[in-house]
Amino acid sequence: MGGKAFSNDLPSGSFPRLPSRLYQDLKDRLTPLLRTIYTLVEVPPETPGKKDHGDIDFVVAQPIRENGDDMATKVGQVLGAVKSVEMDGNRTSNYALELNQEDCMLLASNGLQSPLPIQKIYLQVDVRVCLDAEEWELLKVMHGYGDLGIIIASIARCHNLILGTKGLKVSSPPPDPAIYLSKSPHAILEYMGLSMDRWKEGFTTVEETFIFASTSRFFDPRRIRRSQLHSFTKSLEERAMYHAFTRWAQSQSPAPYCLEAEREAVEEALVYFGKKGEWDAAARARDKRLWLKNNFSGKLVAEWTGLGWRGVKAVMDKVRASAGGEDKLYGRPLQDVKNLVLESKDALDLGQYGVVE
Repeated sequence: MGGKAFSNDLPSGSFPRLPSRLYQDLKDRLTPLLRTIYTLVEVPPETPGKKDHGDIDFVVAQPIRENGDDMATKVGQVLGAVKSVEMDGNRTSNYALELNQEDCMLLASNGLQSPLPIQKIYLQVDVRVCLDAEEWELLKVMHGYGDLGIIIASIARCHNLILGTKGLKVSSPPPDPAIYLSKSPHAILEYMGLSMDRWKEGFTTVEETFIFASTSRFFDPRRIRRSQLHSFTKSLEERAMYHAFTRWAQSQSPAPYCLEAEREAVEEALVYFGKKGEWDAAARARDKRLWLKNNFSGKLVAEWTGLGWRGVKAVMDKVRASAGGEDKLYGRPLQDVKNLVLESKDALDLGQYGVVE
């Protein structure tokens, strides 16, 4: 069943699963309506061979008119929604549409809704608003062909590359944020050794999607078995297609030149996407923070000088000025730093700050 967003508002069973013919017909009817509001409108490709469907999930971008109107409300009006759960900005809004009599008759003729248990039948339509055309393209890839996006992400994850709806990234050591490598699906797939042209051609069976994913140069079924994927797969317990892939993969061979070391893949990705300089700068900044904590902290200066916090601040400011900034202190032997601290204390009139006994 569909309609989870309206389970508290509309009767149970009023959102039946749709046969492919009706699903396609509704999709064809609704797409032109949304294109009166957004330039880019599409439903990501469905799981190959899927016989029935729940909700219709649109991804949209580039509003035709940039104005102050409530776009989520406007979408509901254009679709003729009877109920909605509207979200502002680049998020997903849900809309309940009442099916007409002809649609209900088609449902009954397919045996999916016969006899009709209630008077009114509804369809849930989800509309995800994307920031720009690039995010729109990426969402189509990540949500297209059932679990294929998750499968590709799992292959990347085996090499410490994190792929999601915001793009491809690598984790930084805490507390630094992750570094995003790219949000372009073309660039990401190309880097992974996957053909965007082949993806656009489409797939007629689920196994074809498995074969496509296995053409990645990062495909390694030995890693897919590893427990490191536990946290990733924990949220995928109901993903039958994904788990079917993990079973299928065990009978396959790794990519011919699959990278062995996880660190090797991260280093390669940083260079490939031009992010190595950013990564190295963040690493230097982390090292500097750690060095300062261990060699020039307020706690250490207080221990060395016996001063209270006001005196400690004055001494530390004096040391920074004398050395030409913390960058000039960074890396010097601890004893040198201590000597500078004591010299700075002696050079200042610190009677006003008091001394810790």
